[in-house]
Amino acid sequence: MVTKAENELLSRVTGDAPMGKMLRQHYWLPAVLSVRVKYGQAPTKVRLFGENFIAFRGEDGKVGFMEEACPHRGASLALGRVEGCAVQCLFHGWKISSDGHVVDVPNEPNRPAEFAKTVKVRAYPSREGAGIIWVWLGEGEAPPCPDFEWMDLPPEQVYSAGIELNANWLQGVEATIDSSHVALLHTSWTTTSATDFGATRENTAVNYEFEKKPYGFRAAALRAAPDGSCVARVTEFVMPYYGLIPPIFTGPKQDRIAIIAVPIDDENLIQWYIYYNPEKPVDSMKRTQRANQWPMAGGLPGDRSNNWGQNRDVMGAGNNSGFFEIVIEDFVVMVSMGPIVDRSKEYLCSSDQAIIRVRRMLLEEVKAFMAGKAPKSAQTPAMSYQGVRAVGGRLPSTSDDWRQIAA
Repeated sequence: MVTKAENELLSRVTGDAPMGKMLRQHYWLPAVLSVRVKYGQAPTKVRLFGENFIAFRGEDGKVGFMEEACPHRGASLALGRVEGCAVQCLFHGWKISSDGHVVDVPNEPNRPAEFAKTVKVRAYPSREGAGIIWVWLGEGEAPPCPDFEWMDLPPEQVYSAGIELNANWLQGVEATIDSSHVALLHTSWTTTSATDFGATRENTAVNYEFEKKPYGFRAAALRAAPDGSCVARVTEFVMPYYGLIPPIFTGPKQDRIAIIAVPIDDENLIQWYIYYNPEKPVDSMKRTQRANQWPMAGGLPGDRSNNWGQNRDVMGAGNNSGFFEIVIEDFVVMVSMGPIVDRSKEYLCSSDQAIIRVRRMLLEEVKAFMAGKAPKSAQTPAMSYQGVRAVGGRLPSTSDDWRQIAA
């Protein structure tokens, strides 16, 4: 059981909240789609951990990522011009390079070049991968950017999209690693699927087994099937906010999914989806669907006042949830809990073991961080994510080792 105090420690990420300070210091995070940041266009506003930033692309193609407020008087640099490899504030013309150096202060009459050297601007390391600009928001020397297999895939083999949701970041993480809801919330999709994903409906009771890893853990959701076989879905949880989900179809060359829950502030998050395929172009249907409209571009179909657009007529006609897309089902139940769910009121059961484990790990790491220690799962040169893949498949029986399922 999580106490109210522990829930606050887990959930709060803004200001001096220990969890936010730990996440910013020791982990990179996806911040904004690369296609939104183009040279010759206005800087893009980004909000993370309750703070406002801008991202802009210089003529050399490099991305500048810095605080939105101009260091002079606090005017928004999102209003400014991007010239060369710098952004120029609209208010008094101060110009700041993508690496955070003030290169021009046209309203300073006394030795402007010398004065510019005294101005401190917080610019943050960035790197592009999977169609996303990744940033590190800590102090000092940045750790290496995560080396997941999707980071350097060509554009045709990876597609990323994100949606902003009115829910705490940890609610996004927990929704990702919870395999027990698949056969229940997503009944309409499993019923029409002939895959092992669909086979989860054969037994809604889940037994979990875990394998601890330096980066987090592997969570095997095991379901005994009527024919004696075992349906296994093995999710990878990578601290602190990555969930790698088993492919819907089994076999080689399947599209894969990574989901990342990134804090906007205490009560809002960006839920990132990365669809990728290391062997071939990613499914064009997914790319087209999400690029054109829904659900990432349009957001949720409603709000609390109309049950987020739930359609009771289609429920009466056989649709389980009243929603027309599988990811919307996940988003709606997450948001319905409220901006910060009170975990001290929960009654957890055996199938919540993955969620319990995530909370325990995060609490252990943040308490160690508060005591001056680096998290065990912190990104370091020795922390490689190469080869980390979620897997799924059907085993001959529940007694067979799920670790034998090939990636």
